[in-house]
Amino acid sequence: MTVLRKVVLIGMCLSMLIFSGCSSYVSKEANGIFETRDGAFSLTVYPVSVVTGQERVHDEQLAADLIDFLLKEQLANPVMGSRSIDMPVKWGRDQSKMAKTSAINFSNQMKEEEIQTDYALLVEILCNFSETNVGGVHYYLCDKDGNLADGGLRNSHWEEFKEVEPHDRNGGLAVAKLMLQAAWQNSENASRAN
Repeated sequence: MTVLRKVVLIGMCLSMLIFSGCSSYVSKEANGIFETRDGAFSLTVYPVSVVTGQERVHDEQLAADLIDFLLKEQLANPVMGSRSIDMPVKWGRDQSKMAKTSAINFSNQMKEEEIQTDYALLVEILCNFSETNVGGVHYYLCDKDGNLADGGLRNSHWEEFKEVEPHDRNGGLAVAKLMLQAAWQNSENASRAN
């Protein structure tokens, strides 16, 4: 890999972190450990959290689909979480604040969970009440101590949204897959190059 490509890759990763709205809640220490990991990591995937209006639905089928994807793409060694992660729904005008609130709630629950894997993942899909429009997709990754090691936020301003044009939870999951693939393959490749 050329020096220019490394600089561009690092710049893109930093930009994604800054502009995704997650830089304020991701632990720098936990993120540093995650970004410099060596090889595969084990992962507990919790049922996908689909927010429709003021309701939160936990979709195990979407989580199973995500597990299949992570295995196929060799991004992680995932297992299904044993319970749903329930958090209050609090809509706001600022999606990044909503993501931060959910991330902190997930982190707090993971501190009590005592997972048996290296990391835990929750994907959150924001839909309108009738689930005919996806407004945002978030993911939160905690280490086994509950520290937020990674996270992401996407909406209609992002390339993943434009590529998928999500209208329901399945489209939201397709966006999440693109997010995870871009973030985790890039960090895995960067750690191998060092």
